[in-house]
Amino acid sequence: MTENPNKLHDKVAKRAEDVAMTVGLVSAAAGVGASLAAPTGLTALGVALGVTSAPLIVTAAPIIALAATVTGAVSGGAYFYAKWKNRH
Repeated sequence: MTENPNKLHDKVAKRAEDVAMTVGLVSAAAGVGASLAAPTGLTALGVALGVTSAPLIVTAAPIIALAATVTGAVSGGAYFYAKWKNRH
C-alpha cells in the first residue's frame, strides 16, 4: 500500500459513495422498469389470485431498493467517520 494509511478512511468513504451512487441509479432504473411492467387489469387480478406471477422486475424492485438504502446508509456513515477522523 503506497498511500498514507492515515487517509485510508477517506479512500473507503469515497469507494462507499461510488457504490451507493451506482446502486442508487440501478434502483431508480428498476423502479421505473417495475412501474412500467406492473400488471394491470385482468393480469393484476390474476397475480392477486395467484394464477399468474408478477414480472421479475416487479418482484426484484423492492430488494434492489433495500440494497440502495443500505449502501446509502453505509456510505453516509463512512463519510461522517472520515470527516470525524480528519478533524482529530
